[in-house]
Amino acid sequence: MPVSLEQFCARLATYSRAELEQLLRNCLQQGKTDYAREVKDSLDARFPAWDKPRTRRGCSRTTIARFRGKAQEFDSARGAYIWLVERFAEVNPEIFTDVRWETTGYVGVGKRRGPDGAARNYFARTPAKLFRKSPALADTQSNYHRLSNGWYVNLNLNTRENFEILCRFSAVSGLAHDIDWDWEVFDPTEQLHVSRRRVQLAAELDKEINEFFAQSSKSDS
Repeated sequence: MPVSLEQFCARLATYSRAELEQLLRNCLQQGKTDYAREVKDSLDARFPAWDKPRTRRGCSRTTIARFRGKAQEFDSARGAYIWLVERFAEVNPEIFTDVRWETTGYVGVGKRRGPDGAARNYFARTPAKLFRKSPALADTQSNYHRLSNGWYVNLNLNTRENFEILCRFSAVSGLAHDIDWDWEVFDPTEQLHVSRRRVQLAAELDKEINEFFAQSSKSDS
């Protein structure tokens, strides 16, 4: 069954910039000018100057970070990542002041843990503690950044890992992705794209479940 223009427009807000650009190309190729116009309007509104040429320095990827209605564009994914971590830390400072496994540990410790601790940490009180199994990494300042609260954040990570850490941080802080915050990397890697899509689908499923139970409750009353 063909999707109506109204249904099509309602979905545009859930797409990333990369997805919208691909959708625009598809609509133009198929001659669907009305649909293409709606996609372009969405791009213009959400990503100003999206169609302007951008310069790329090294492996830097232009990134837009959003937090509670405020949006900022950065020349690199790591700059936007640091900005969001600072915003999360302001909302939930206990992650760093009340150090517990179910909060700080869940957010800040790498997945490869052994009997004597993690091989690396995402947040730590010193650069050396970020790279326990690879201490030489602490000698390069670009591998970490000192946050305003005095802790250090590990920057020797790929974009998928950055996004998943942000998702963990938001989960223990009561923040919702795509509602309270977003971290959108232009030209994302396939791994990051899959991770973002998985989070979006989980949120959509959770919303459908909540709506189902809310409707059931109305029917029973």
